[in-house]
Amino acid sequence: MSHAAPLIGVVLAGGESRRMGRDKGLLEYHGIAQRDWLRALLAPVCERVFLSLRADQLPEGEGCEDCIADEPAFAGNGPIGAVLTLQPRFPGSALLLLSCDLPHFDADALTALLAGRDPNQWATAFINPETDRPEPLVTVYEPAFLAVLPEAFAGGARSLQRIMAQRPINRLVPAHLRWIESVDDPEAYIRARRALGGPLAP
Repeated sequence: MSHAAPLIGVVLAGGESRRMGRDKGLLEYHGIAQRDWLRALLAPVCERVFLSLRADQLPEGEGCEDCIADEPAFAGNGPIGAVLTLQPRFPGSALLLLSCDLPHFDADALTALLAGRDPNQWATAFINPETDRPEPLVTVYEPAFLAVLPEAFAGGARSLQRIMAQRPINRLVPAHLRWIESVDDPEAYIRARRALGGPLAP
């Protein structure tokens, strides 16, 4: 097996949260904003961890040195924009993408993802057993995959999942489906909050 490339963590929190009605990254499931909780989870296993935001979400002043917004050429195209923004800054590194709306993704899930990582594949992703499709926002993208993205983007590709479907990837079945369960609306938030045993935010 080849040597694994170093990991750069990316917590994706730049969505507009229209269905939720408020910023999903700021919801609390574990006592702090979910986007910050995920950053702390990734920090021990990544060389750096970035928080991907929209330009209008970036803090003013000194703010957050590890907060990034998509380069203008990639903005408005979803998660692929964050990947294309970061990839040139860390050539030879792999990117570990996590969406901020995964309240049940925990240390056990992260351990399973990294234990199953195969650096000889283009990516390692949890598979949704209900659809048999890889979850693009719970994935380690290896340098070989990242290297083809600029050309794919220039050719009109915007979906990481569709690009993965055309490449050899390492498919992992999650031990618990909740690890990859996204929470996108108020009803799902209430269910997740109750399941995790915490009080509901006002």
